[in-house]
Amino acid sequence: MTDPADTCDGLDEPAASAPAPDMPPDVPALKVFYLYLTAGCNLHCRHCWITPTFVQGKPVPAECLDLGRLKGAVAEGKPMGLSAAKLTGGEPMLHPQFREIADYLSSEGLELSLETNGTLLDRDLAVHLVRHTTLKRVAVSLDSPEEQEHDRFRGRPGAFREAVRGIRFLAEAGLPPQIIMSVYRGNLDRIEGLIELAMKLGASSVKFNPVTHSGRGEEIHRQGLGLDFDGHLALIRRIRGPLQDRYPIHLGAMVPPAMSTVKELLRYGGEGAGCHVRHILGILGTGEMALCGIGRSIPELCFGRLGQDRLREVWMTHPVLVRMREELKGPFPGVCGDCLHAGRCMTHCLAQNYEACGTLVAPSPLCAEAVRRGVFPATRRRQGTGGRGQGAGGNRL
Repeated sequence: MTDPADTCDGLDEPAASAPAPDMPPDVPALKVFYLYLTAGCNLHCRHCWITPTFVQGKPVPAECLDLGRLKGAVAEGKPMGLSAAKLTGGEPMLHPQFREIADYLSSEGLELSLETNGTLLDRDLAVHLVRHTTLKRVAVSLDSPEEQEHDRFRGRPGAFREAVRGIRFLAEAGLPPQIIMSVYRGNLDRIEGLIELAMKLGASSVKFNPVTHSGRGEEIHRQGLGLDFDGHLALIRRIRGPLQDRYPIHLGAMVPPAMSTVKELLRYGGEGAGCHVRHILGILGTGEMALCGIGRSIPELCFGRLGQDRLREVWMTHPVLVRMREELKGPFPGVCGDCLHAGRCMTHCLAQNYEACGTLVAPSPLCAEAVRRGVFPATRRRQGTGGRGQGAGGNRL
């Protein structure tokens, strides 16, 4: 995987020598837990897609994942193929047992990744995580190279200085983090400056996520500050083209491969092609099992609760998961059914699909809009330039 700590791209596949999971042949292995350790956050970001509870001090205990129940889930999950976990939130380091959780998961042999705003990371914790746990990838949010702009976007003075300090601690400890920038019209002109700051801080890469229509991000779009279709594509072209040509640091952005240029496909390969949702289970701070963090705002994408429902039974039999797996076998709906990249893209981000149209397995919002405008690339369709249907004569990337 060339882009470390990607937020929704899953983790590396387990080694070929790993033991086969104890699962029926028609049920995919459960490889990764997405652990939303707490539903609280010490920042109040304007764009957050899962709208965590804003807390200045300690998190509300009821919103923190219970360690005992997590241990039970790991014991159940390992025979099912569990080999990795992503620690996220809210702000995962708000969990009062964060270090104990990281140590425990490491002792169980799970490979860890971490998503954080970086503000609670001190030097001692950074060294401990790098030297004494199985943490392999870290992503830290930074939305502007300008302190006041970042603090306004993140809703608290001092957030920039604390995040930069955390990034430095990680780099000094030997694990350069990825920096993730949430992009909207208000910081488009700060992209180059952020890349240069990331290089100065010793980051491993920079990833650019356009603010979505989810959660608090909906208000940004209502104000006309979100990126529309043209702005989103222009951002992708800019990041993956001239800026990646100019800067030696790796620059990433998720986009359906059908909407990538040939140059981008050759440069980035399958990076960011789609999520690995068939092998992932989200666990919220409440103990609810969910598709991912989207379960916090969409209850129908929660499947049960640790301590009340057996993880194995939920994974094997919950109707939403069973239907999703069947639909991901194909044929895919809409333009995806005629797309050359459908097999690896698998309709891209299922959570965003659901937000957009109420269906998990559906053309991504970007591809759906390209079809609506008649600009979906004809060269990405099995029918080629003579293909049928709307968009068959679209532009050639």
